[in-house]
Formats: sequence, structure tokens, C-alpha cells
Amino acid sequence: MDSIPCDVVLLPSDELAENAIKASVLLEPYGSLFTLELGKYFPHASLFMLQLRQADIAQVQELLGDIAKEFQSLQLKAERFYQAQCYVDVEYGKNEQLIQMQQSVVNTLNPIRDGMREKDKARMAEATGLALANFQKYGYKYVGELFRPHITFTRFNEEQPDAEKVLPLITSFDGSFTKIGFFEMGDNGTCVRKIADFNLRQVTKNGR
Repeated sequence: MDSIPCDVVLLPSDELAENAIKASVLLEPYGSLFTLELGKYFPHASLFMLQLRQADIAQVQELLGDIAKEFQSLQLKAERFYQAQCYVDVEYGKNEQLIQMQQSVVNTLNPIRDGMREKDKARMAEATGLALANFQKYGYKYVGELFRPHITFTRFNEEQPDAEKVLPLITSFDGSFTKIGFFEMGDNGTCVRKIADFNLRQVTKNGR
């Protein structure tokens, strides 16, 4: 295959990843289409989903490695659980560093992307306003003002309004994101094959 769907993501700390996996397991009895698991369905927060030519993968790895050197690891606060289109997410508040990181990733990789992912082509046909403008410019909806940082725990076969009741306190998902990850995507927005990951700079005691 000459072109593959990819996801550039933030990877949570080991502790936060473990909490996300535990939450995903708790939701299995409601009819999950996937359950988070390291090495199979990786916990992540997406920065930019895009289609890439296989021939460009090495260049993208080099560029992401350079971007990672420019940013410190992020401490993000979980704000709410959210369920839509049968996905169950924990959403995070945005801060200036996170916004700048996404802009850097998108602006760097957008000239390289190979058109659009098939699923985004279908979504673009129904989009209006800023969503349509983002699809036209970036091939991806959730950029800039529409950026919605989140970890998806699972997707259900059908809506399960009561499922969130089994989840732990929202503060259980406050935590640090320590790496930029580069993945091949599977179904339902999953990250199924890690191509590479890159450590963000660690925050020192003096904040630098």
C-alpha cells in the first residue's frame, strides 16, 4: 500500500495510560468495539490525523523528532467525560503550549500529507463553517479553535448513556503527556501500529 492513514498524537505517562486502560476495561460489558491495550490499541490524544505516502514516513519521523525537542512535557487537566457517536472520551483543557504544539505539527506536516483520509472525505461532504474550512486547508477538522484534546476509552456498538457511571473520578485522568507518538491508524480512530515516538523535554524544578 503506497499510502496509509496516520495519527500524530500525545502519549500519556505510564500512570495515565494505565488509568485509561483500566477505564476502557470497565466499559467492556457495555458492548465495546475495542479495548485499550499497550501494543494493540494505544491510549493517546490526537494532534493531527492525516494520510501519508509510505515514501514520506522517514521524513515525517525526522520532522517530529525536531518538534519534540522544542516542547516540554505537558500537564493537562481532565475536564469532563463525553460520549458522542458511541465514542467515550475524557476531554482535556487546552493551554498555550498545547495549542502551539498542535500548530507546529499541523503546519509542518500539512504540506506533506497525501490528500485526505477516506473517512474525512465523507465528513467534509457534510461540513460547514470552520469545520469545512479546516477540512479544505488541513484535511482534518479538529485544528485550532476546533481542537478537542481527549483520550478515547472505547467505542460502543450503540449509545450507552449510563456507561459513564462506572468510570472513576474525572481527576483520575489529570496527568502528564510525555511524548509525541506517530502511529498507523486502524478502525474507530485507534492507533494500532507505533511507527515512532519522541520524548518531550522534561520540566525541571525551575520550570525550564
